Amino acid sequence: MEIGGQHPASSCSKEHQKIYRDWFALADSDGDGRITGPDAIKFFAMSSLPRADLKQVWAIADSKRLGYLGFGEFITAMQLVSLAQAGNEISQDSLQREDLISFNPPVMEGLDAQLAKSKHLAKRVDQDMDGFPQAQGPSTNHWFNSKSSKKVVLMFFRFILFVELNYYMCH
Repeated sequence: MEIGGQHPASSCSKEHQKIYRDWFALADSDGDGRITGPDAIKFFAMSSLPRADLKQVWAIADSKRLGYLGFGEFITAMQLVSLAQAGNEISQDSLQREDLISFNPPVMEGLDAQLAKSKHLAKRVDQDMDGFPQAQGPSTNHWFNSKSSKKVVLMFFRFILFVELNYYMCH
């Protein structure tokens, strides 16, 4: 059952999808492509909406009751947050609004600073990695196919970013 009978991205501009992709990557603390309850609680709290509204957002966005949000469901959640911040009702029917695409992404307190930190850390990790040889012996080539090796590398970098972000936030 798809939300509103259409893919959430179809009611979202390409520009907003790019913004949401960055936000999703930041909110997805373990880099598994899912926003779990604990991730959502921390991330959605930046909207300053009441907890009851955020529960409603989650219930509608996680319409399949999987206990997590993929990227499409995350877009839906962000659109609902935008609607709520503008004083509109949060309901399944809200997703049918013809003007939904015209709503700006929600205002998320402190998000810009977190994004700037994560991009700074990502750049720093990339620069640090350039100074090291990237040799991989022929005996390890059979361990991963190209897709899984990219996932492992990506998960490693996300883990490093997560650790460094937590360090900087705590100090």
